[in-house]
Amino acid sequence: MDVQTSARLRWHRAWVALGGAIMLWTLWMALTPDPDITLAFPYGDKLLHATTFTCLMGWWGNVYRARRPRGWATLGCLAFGVFIEFAQWLDPPRDADALDVLADGAGIVIALLLLRTPLANVLASVEAWSVRRRGG
Repeated sequence: MDVQTSARLRWHRAWVALGGAIMLWTLWMALTPDPDITLAFPYGDKLLHATTFTCLMGWWGNVYRARRPRGWATLGCLAFGVFIEFAQWLDPPRDADALDVLADGAGIVIALLLLRTPLANVLASVEAWSVRRRGG
């Protein structure tokens, strides 16, 4: 597979825009009074937090593949989780929970571990596939 190995992707702006849209949707879901997404077992909401932030960090880790930018993306994801909890604290009937931030952090760590595998090249692989498909 001919995957681009440089730090910056060809469709960088598009990937960033799509990532921003994903984060806006995540924020909207976090601030919706009843998003109707639950896991009916103890700490199911923590699993949702961890899964969401695994996906978010996985996305940004694919967009920002060099060490320093990925470090900033990691801090940005964690700050986003803190921001969501602060916004929920200000927006009844939602409530803030420090354990949610801990679950977000666990998701980020899981993503960072997964980014040491070929999953770190998902977006680059999409770009490479598109180039091959167009024949150039």
